[in-house]
Amino acid sequence: MFTLKCTQIDGEISIVVFNKQVKVAAMDESSGSTLSNMEQTASLLNHNVSFNSSMELTRTAGEVSAGSIPDLSFSLSESERRKLMLRQTRAANSTMDLVNKPNCSAALEQSSWMEDDEDEESENVISIEDTMDEHEHTKQKQPEEEAIKEEKQQQEQLQQQEQLQLQLQQSDTKEAQQMETDEPQQEPLQAQPEKIEEQLQHANVSPPPVYFERQLIELGRRCWPSSARAQHYTKGCYWSPDGTCLLLPVHLDGMHVMELPLDLYEASNISTERSLSKMQSAVHVPEGGTVYDCVWYPLMNSQQPESCFWLATRQHEPIHMWDAFDGRLRCSYSGYDEVDEVVAAISLQFANDGEKIYAGYKRCIKIFDTSQPGRSYDEYPVKFAISCMAQNADHPHTVTCGNWRGYIQHFDLRCPPKQGPLFTLGGHSAGITQLRYGTDASSNWQLFSGARKCSKLLQWDMRNYKQPLHEFQRRVNTNQRIQFDLCPQQPWLASGDTDGNLNLWNLAKGEEIEALQLRLHDDCCNGIGFHPTLPILASSSGQYHFVADDKQQKEVHNNTTVAGSEDSTQLEAKSSVSYENAILLLWCGPSTVN
Repeated sequence: MFTLKCTQIDGEISIVVFNKQVKVAAMDESSGSTLSNMEQTASLLNHNVSFNSSMELTRTAGEVSAGSIPDLSFSLSESERRKLMLRQTRAANSTMDLVNKPNCSAALEQSSWMEDDEDEESENVISIEDTMDEHEHTKQKQPEEEAIKEEKQQQEQLQQQEQLQLQLQQSDTKEAQQMETDEPQQEPLQAQPEKIEEQLQHANVSPPPVYFERQLIELGRRCWPSSARAQHYTKGCYWSPDGTCLLLPVHLDGMHVMELPLDLYEASNISTERSLSKMQSAVHVPEGGTVYDCVWYPLMNSQQPESCFWLATRQHEPIHMWDAFDGRLRCSYSGYDEVDEVVAAISLQFANDGEKIYAGYKRCIKIFDTSQPGRSYDEYPVKFAISCMAQNADHPHTVTCGNWRGYIQHFDLRCPPKQGPLFTLGGHSAGITQLRYGTDASSNWQLFSGARKCSKLLQWDMRNYKQPLHEFQRRVNTNQRIQFDLCPQQPWLASGDTDGNLNLWNLAKGEEIEALQLRLHDDCCNGIGFHPTLPILASSSGQYHFVADDKQQKEVHNNTTVAGSEDSTQLEAKSSVSYENAILLLWCGPSTVN
């Protein structure tokens, strides 16, 4: 705050600004020096920065006797400075008049100057009420202007609506007149289903196919020969995310990749007399050990070759990444135990975005970065061996795991391992072999679980997982994994069993869900998979068979003295095994009879 102090001593005016004294000569009748001094004081007042309207008046006895000007200390706001500028212009005009009258007396000049000072003081003092009134007046004007603008906009909108209504009415009347002239008697839409179908056909709009409404049509089949020495049997089937190929692990024969027949890519209807397709292997990876688990890259696209690969874990081997075009080995992800030896993973699961790989081991979950192969990984300790895993799209930091003890545990990988699982589910009598997430009609997450040597296929509501929502029955008498799958387009649940049957459940029926059984294979149906976009169902069959004469066969082959005798040929004939070991493609959509 700037402080000004004006005093008059012996005919001179002294002004103190920031404790600095500036002397101004006294007014002279015959010169305009007083005018320049007044202008200097006014300019000093204009350089103030912060002001307030307080004023102090102090006068000493000597100053009163000498008729001096009282000491003033005051400060002004910005609005007050504007008024002061106006006052300066008026004062300049009045001083010009005084200069034009040089014959006036000093007393009259002093009296007029004192009156001007009094007017300045009165004008410099601004009341708070005046400023409040001005602010209120401006605040009242703003809402009034806004209300006027809103009224104008509403009027314009009403006019536009009225114009549109008039145009619609005119168009309706024209259409009505044309309809009356062209079709005087028009039937309702409900009575014209044939015409609607014709219009849909001409418009190239096909309704969604209805699954399992008619008989299933076989599209192709392939079998593998087997014997007691080398039993070949399939171990499930896995469609690629883009639906262009099918992955099939075969015991003692590696892994096969089969392409979808070309005539089925854009098919909406199949003839019952369609010839069977040859299910030949486009890619074959030779046997290197028992395949524990395999999984496709979730963002696979055949138009982008770098995204076409799958992961597989085999006995005594690290996790391998295989190319889906030529079957070459791209890279490996190695997990090590406490003694720094390579350990094979039991189960595999890709993250939803494909950036992470979750591998289940005996006592931990190892998390690999897809872009960094090798032995770099993060480890999350658990208490039991992880037999299978699943993950939903809404919670990328959590993993649902099954173990060989028959429990389902849900882990949050952001929490410390000492905290343990978020929840644990029971209900199965043996080890969990498969977990799968799906959604209901309200997009609520449902978890489906299956186990070995357990006839229960359980459905869990993840909002309330105290007990299963539904319990489906299937026949599972072996320790191998019996696959089940969910249809991506319609609410169908499909599963195989050890008798070779296809079990179907329509989840849209609610609580009363009855199983539909179809006999597909003569042996165990261990693999089921719905195509991602087409009404095609893939199923695989086969299992290991224990031969009664295994010990005798080993003795014959280990004994070098027995050779070329009739007993050996009879023994081989008795130990030969004949069972179905095949992959089957079925069309479950609409069909035509020729």
